[in-house]
Amino acid sequence: MLIWNYIVQEKKVNLGLRHAENQYIIKSKWKVKDMGMSITTVGPLAKALKEEHPGLIKNYYRFNPVTNVVTVGDKHFKQNISICDTSLVSMYGFRLLHGNPQHAFPNTSSAVITERLAMKLFGKTDAIDKTISITTTTLGKQDYSVSAVLETMPYNTVNQILDKEGYDVFVPFEGNKFFGDQPYVDDWTNIFIIGMIELKEGVKPHDMAEPIRQLLKRRLPGNLQGQLQVELSGLPDYYLKDNNGAVQQMITTLSLVAIFILLMAIINFVNITIGTSTYRLKEIGLRKVFGGARKQLIVQFLVESLLLSFIAALISLGIYELVRPLFDQLLNANLDPVSQFGISNIGMLLAFVIGLGLTAGLYPAFALSASKIIHSVKGKIDTARGGLILRKTLLTVQFTLAIFIFISALNVSKQVAYFFNKDLGYDKEQLLIITAFPKQWDSTGVLKMETIRDGLAQLPTVRNATISFEVPDRLPPIATDLLPEGATGQKPVVVPTIGTDQNYASTFGLNIKEGTYLSNKNGTATQSEIVLNEAAAKALRLKSPVGSIVSMPGGFTYKVAGVVRDFNFSSFQQQIGPLAFIPTKLTRSYRFLTLKINSPDISKAINEIKKKWQEFSPGTPFEYTFMDEKFRSIYESEIKLKKAAQLATVLNLFIVFMGIFGIVAFTLARRTREIAVRKVLGAGVKNIMVLFIKEYALLIILANVIAWPIAYIITNRWLQNYSYRMQQDIIPYLTVGGVVFAATFVFISAQCFKTAISNPVKNLRTE
Repeated sequence: MLIWNYIVQEKKVNLGLRHAENQYIIKSKWKVKDMGMSITTVGPLAKALKEEHPGLIKNYYRFNPVTNVVTVGDKHFKQNISICDTSLVSMYGFRLLHGNPQHAFPNTSSAVITERLAMKLFGKTDAIDKTISITTTTLGKQDYSVSAVLETMPYNTVNQILDKEGYDVFVPFEGNKFFGDQPYVDDWTNIFIIGMIELKEGVKPHDMAEPIRQLLKRRLPGNLQGQLQVELSGLPDYYLKDNNGAVQQMITTLSLVAIFILLMAIINFVNITIGTSTYRLKEIGLRKVFGGARKQLIVQFLVESLLLSFIAALISLGIYELVRPLFDQLLNANLDPVSQFGISNIGMLLAFVIGLGLTAGLYPAFALSASKIIHSVKGKIDTARGGLILRKTLLTVQFTLAIFIFISALNVSKQVAYFFNKDLGYDKEQLLIITAFPKQWDSTGVLKMETIRDGLAQLPTVRNATISFEVPDRLPPIATDLLPEGATGQKPVVVPTIGTDQNYASTFGLNIKEGTYLSNKNGTATQSEIVLNEAAAKALRLKSPVGSIVSMPGGFTYKVAGVVRDFNFSSFQQQIGPLAFIPTKLTRSYRFLTLKINSPDISKAINEIKKKWQEFSPGTPFEYTFMDEKFRSIYESEIKLKKAAQLATVLNLFIVFMGIFGIVAFTLARRTREIAVRKVLGAGVKNIMVLFIKEYALLIILANVIAWPIAYIITNRWLQNYSYRMQQDIIPYLTVGGVVFAATFVFISAQCFKTAISNPVKNLRTE
């Protein structure tokens, strides 16, 4: 029930949006690596497609995600803001608590906010005509009047495509001055806008291929011509396929876990039912003697199995409610409580319970009802039907599944540990990352932020401080075309570029291979400093990088001040590539202020930093995180997978050993006379225990032989997703084999010991 509800919840993402089946996200596939982001596209593309092909496109929506301070009176909050088209509400059918859904944005100074933000700013949801101020990067604050309040919306790709927290403020492109007065959204050189389109009924993505190609051919500027291919990604399953299909992988893994657990439970039921059949064979024989038909016996056994399934389902409802909060925390989910199960949920659950009961009871019903009358009356099961072989086969399957899942869990844990133990090339410990406010992206703003940086660096709890546009958690979206000095006829090298100050290397602990880091001087109108990583220096074919001149196609040049050793700036799924660092005084933009903490008392240090921050930057929120938390969030899906695999291992082993316990107990009960006779003839306790252990040891060995290669192949395929990965070795395989064998030995020995030391005379008399 837990896994099923989680999967249903994940598959429902985006399906509640209006006409989601006809909506697509415009993704970019760049001919040159790192030239642009895959999730963004050319600013005017979606709008131009609607204007030029109204017979194909029903609607479009574009937005530019930003983060800045939203102010009401003396309240200041950091908020995710979406600068967007006014089709937001009408295209996706988002429900409004207040406002007109047909005209959510009545003018260029109107803003749509969420129910959550309305409560935070005004203490009530009805915020219509209230004024909010948004801090821009160039022109101070811009006022907006609230024209609509969105009802709390379910998780969806439209609002959470880049940030899981989503966006709480929506303002129109037209009239927006966040980046100044320029109409940047309609600039065909702007490749950083998220675009979505809704196709008309009957129009398919392949119908758009040629119109898009022709439009790009006519409108793209020369430097982008032939570099961009557009792909339309369907909105309904985008969430499942995003991030290399991380969600789909989790769904597949949990589905297999559920199937394995149920399969093991069914195997246990069949084994124990057959194992205890001697107690009921006389009943079956007598029923047949007195005229009972086989069909009646089959129905009886199936009904018994169904009753057990329904009783188990009722118990499961209680357990589900008890462990649901733990499961929510484990997988960062929000499962529905039993009280909110709808008719469809209850219907599916009933169908599942009936199917499970029939599946579990099918073999016992047909096998036992088919026994011969003479054997049944004597209480002897018809061994000709291979009951013993079947039980051993099923037990081997159980062991194989448990060993496979156990090995896989250990390998996943090793890979996750590899992420956190590998030398990243920088030091992520005790790095406090503050969102740099106010965001004033000009020379005055940079100077002010440098003043704040230097003031915080004076604190005894701060070792170092730096301002930058990026921190190591993703590949920088902005890239620079670079050419080495004197290159003729050579294609520029596209190098992802970050604006930083001169303290970036020392704060993050980067290793400087040669030269120095940035001096952060203003430079000249035609030249500035630049620092390259080893991969960039190699890509540019610089034999003596320090002091070399590299240029942009437009003529602006950089002088290489130094080279830093390669380090992992993003996920291990990506190989380390070229990277460049240029001064913030050149870029005149920043997003983060990072402090290296120099104190064992983190809470005290944060309080001191916050107090100082409020002195330097009054009226701006103090929002922070730690670099190790950001790093951990990169591998959230892998950590979830690790937890799920560990849980599956525990559950599967528990069920396997429950099965072994039941089978051995009933086997011992049936072989009491045999054990007594062996003892009378001189067999010791050790001999009897070895007799049973040998029987199951062969099954465990066979299960390992089957499970090991399967686990190796599956793990190897999973590891191919990562450019940097651990190497598989024999240790997890031997560990699992040893643990399963030792646990089985203990289980069997504990049960055999009591029978083996009992009085054989008493057993022979009472058997």
